[in-house]
Amino acid sequence: MIRDLSDPRVDALIQRHRNYWWNQEHNPAPRPLYQVVRAYSMADTPDPHELEPPPLLDQRSFRTHIEEIYDQHGLLNDDLFRLVGTGIASEVLVGCRIAVRAGTHWAEPCFTDWNQLDKYRVQGTIWYQRLLENTRRAVEALDTEKYPFCCMAFRAAADMAAAMLTAERLCDAVLDQPGKLKDLLARITDVIIETGVAHGALLPRHQGGQFNSYGIWTPGRTVTFTVDAATYFSPACYEDIFLPFDQRLCAAFDTPFVHTHASARQHFPGWLEIPNLGLQCVIDQAYLPEGVNQPIGPQLAELLDDFKTIRRRKSLMIYGYWDERTLQLALDQLPPGGCAILGMVEDPAAIRQKYIRRAA
Repeated sequence: MIRDLSDPRVDALIQRHRNYWWNQEHNPAPRPLYQVVRAYSMADTPDPHELEPPPLLDQRSFRTHIEEIYDQHGLLNDDLFRLVGTGIASEVLVGCRIAVRAGTHWAEPCFTDWNQLDKYRVQGTIWYQRLLENTRRAVEALDTEKYPFCCMAFRAAADMAAAMLTAERLCDAVLDQPGKLKDLLARITDVIIETGVAHGALLPRHQGGQFNSYGIWTPGRTVTFTVDAATYFSPACYEDIFLPFDQRLCAAFDTPFVHTHASARQHFPGWLEIPNLGLQCVIDQAYLPEGVNQPIGPQLAELLDDFKTIRRRKSLMIYGYWDERTLQLALDQLPPGGCAILGMVEDPAAIRQKYIRRAA
């Protein structure tokens, strides 16, 4: 077991991640990066509540907790890095409350008027202050030569606006108030960049790079963001209203990474034109409590042409529900060197034996 970043074997792991990021085939024969977990259905939240700002981090107990995790489990989750994180739910940074319920958390709409962020200073909020102070404390508490610290994961401008307004009002605004919506998106993007840059500046680097929220080492300053709301819009609409803010966000970092869904595949060409952007695509499925997997939206076979187009230009992370048939289809159709395959499987031990350990 590789316990932490101080192990000499980590150099080879970083090289594999570097090859993945730059979409390079390499020797020995390449294979995708893998991370698999046993399939599970979402459980209900036993104590629904509103998310509160985190308390100030206690360095001694934090250090003990992190050291115990790495002593027990080591550095890696399959091929990806186990991360140290101090992030927060990003919607709080634009004023949303977060309801923790139904097995996840949801941002409550907070829109009051189109100018509500004009004089807003995210630096003055308790959430921003606790994020940065707790990150400082975490970095001071640990040996930064041993532990990989995680970048922030943000909702991007489209998703933040959907959280503030609701999805329905966001769609109405595209039609009725596009100029005011763009002004709001500009301020939201300011908040994301200001917070992401300040947080990233506190994080240690390893071999010149940082670790994104999915456990990938990237060769530079990174950030993760989501664009789930893109699925509502046509390519022309998204390119006019939202894509410029994705581009500005990406320009503020060296190696940004975007979480997308297959239902937003109409926007792949636009995101593909952002040269420094790494792509993840979720192939949506619902794993039901009865132990049955229910596909939702386009599945792997329908997406292969899109994925092949992406893989000719850059690396691609695919998240979904996998069995040997779909795994083999991905391996047969997509170049492996710049491919990462993450998600749920029925038998993780069997998948690891066949696809990960045997191929390592």
